[in-house]
Amino acid sequence: MITREATVKDWGKLLQFFKIIYRENHPLHNQEFWQWQYGDSQYGRSFICLNVKGEIVGHVGANFQDGVAWIINVYLNDECRGKGILSKLYSLARDYYPLAATAANEAGLGLYKNMRWIRYYDLVRYVKINPSISDKSFVSVCKNVSVNIESFIKKDTHYFQQPNIKGIQLNDGSRAVSQENVGGLRVLEIENLLELENQAWELGYNWVDYITSWNDLKTKDLDKNNWTLDYKNVVPWRLNPVEENYFCDITFLSEKPLDNEFVVKRNFSDHGRIGSL
Repeated sequence: MITREATVKDWGKLLQFFKIIYRENHPLHNQEFWQWQYGDSQYGRSFICLNVKGEIVGHVGANFQDGVAWIINVYLNDECRGKGILSKLYSLARDYYPLAATAANEAGLGLYKNMRWIRYYDLVRYVKINPSISDKSFVSVCKNVSVNIESFIKKDTHYFQQPNIKGIQLNDGSRAVSQENVGGLRVLEIENLLELENQAWELGYNWVDYITSWNDLKTKDLDKNNWTLDYKNVVPWRLNPVEENYFCDITFLSEKPLDNEFVVKRNFSDHGRIGSL
């Protein structure tokens, strides 16, 4: 077994591997997306395990944000398990930055418990529906809306250069991802909350949402301004594809302690990727 960093030259093998482990039309079936996610060492890297045939049988991805390597896209074939392969792949990521993770499934949580990682309060997602909408049912709220946002489109950050994502900056400086096909604006950065809301409604969005750490003090303003936790709303977390009644359940962990002021943002890890929304 060989463990090493992947390059774009491995794309054929990576695609074969990803097609086995991920659903049809997953973003990682697209080379452009892989290149965006892992092709620039400023923002992420892909680490692989190859068997004697040269086939990829294990993968660990890392998204680099705020001096942390966020572990994503972890999968090992049965032949890899119990042989220390995952530790070697994690070590390659650790050579870049300290490790952390979000959105771990049950198997991942068991793994991180065995590795003695620190588990924090789960991320929180707040939602607000346009107050002018009288029928606040799922069908009425999560539907396509027509918005004129061409003058607000931004491609000036790595996150906003993600394939198939539509990033915008509003007049107050707040940044968000437009998902008008399901009626909403998914907020990345809040500058002036009231101005953000007013412009979102003026543009024609049915709802806005914001996901962050529990310790983000901006949530105090959201509470005061009648944003509510997602499970109290009709707008599901997963919208690509839409999964009604699927709400936010994102665990946050790190290998070593993080500063008390550390706040997880939407563009960290992969919970803000177009394939995860």
